[in-house]
Amino acid sequence: MTPGAIAILSLSMSTDAFAAAVGRGASHRPAVKDAVKAGLVFGVIEAITPLIGWGLGIIAAGLVEKVDHWIAFTLLLIVGGKMIWEGVQPRGAEEDD
Repeated sequence: MTPGAIAILSLSMSTDAFAAAVGRGASHRPAVKDAVKAGLVFGVIEAITPLIGWGLGIIAAGLVEKVDHWIAFTLLLIVGGKMIWEGVQPRGAEEDD
């Protein structure tokens, strides 16, 4: 992974942990022991999940490599088709406002 990717991953995971901590703290004021235990659980989970994702990505890369161009083609076809469909549909009264 590049340093930029690591920085983006660390920022996104830290905001996730921060939101969970704020939500838990807002629901009730935990004791110091419970707060430390929750912090350790969040820390361990936040440390393990990128490793699991990296491992699954390595496994999936070999499986997807043979059909990746067809996956990209299908996704672009769906998105492009939806854009064309919405472009040729008549405007409704609620969109004219």
